[in-house]
Amino acid sequence: MVPGSRGATRPQGRDTEGAVTSANPRANKVRPASVARRSEIIAAAIHVIARDGIRACTVSALESATGFARGHFTYHFNSKEEIIALAFASVGSDWATFQIEQISGTTARERLESQIRAAARWGQLRPEYFRCLMNFRVEMMRDPGAFPRAPEIRAQFLETAAAMIRQGIADGDFRPDLDPAWEARVVFAVVDGFLMHTAMDAAFCPPHELPDRAWRAIADRLLAAPRP
Repeated sequence: MVPGSRGATRPQGRDTEGAVTSANPRANKVRPASVARRSEIIAAAIHVIARDGIRACTVSALESATGFARGHFTYHFNSKEEIIALAFASVGSDWATFQIEQISGTTARERLESQIRAAARWGQLRPEYFRCLMNFRVEMMRDPGAFPRAPEIRAQFLETAAAMIRQGIADGDFRPDLDPAWEARVVFAVVDGFLMHTAMDAAFCPPHELPDRAWRAIADRLLAAPRP
């Protein structure tokens, strides 16, 4: 999941040693990149965005979060927007990879259940990443073009969920009243809602019960047949 960023119009690449290069003639000098230092800066951006929101992720805020001098940011990155885009890519990739790796089962119902439980667990295991992702979504509501690849990736996950629901209907496990494509959106909304309310109100749902309750709400929604 590697979405772009507003203003990041210069095509970039990497040489064989991992250095960042740019098609901009004025910035075409190869700059050796310290992977560890870049990772620290991206991690700091995730922390700032999770805590204060995407618009608070300024170079000054990153200086305070890392203790690095301003020159480190201009040396390793082309712009603040590039740092934010990479923070989004890191969080989004972690979210997607965790769910994909956790999907299991032979039936569509089992696969959907494993994905729902994985999504709930991800939010619990990565609370800072979850808050960061929510703040990215706020920015996308303000500016749908902020992260151009995000809608495409979201559409892929929605279609995967819709396909599992369609197969569940064919298997006799699901009997939803509405179109599977719409039900897939409800699935995502339920999981996000459970995670948000649990994060805001500990009494809403005991953390250890969240995956079970999220799946139960979705199973009831899809009129899932009882397990044999």
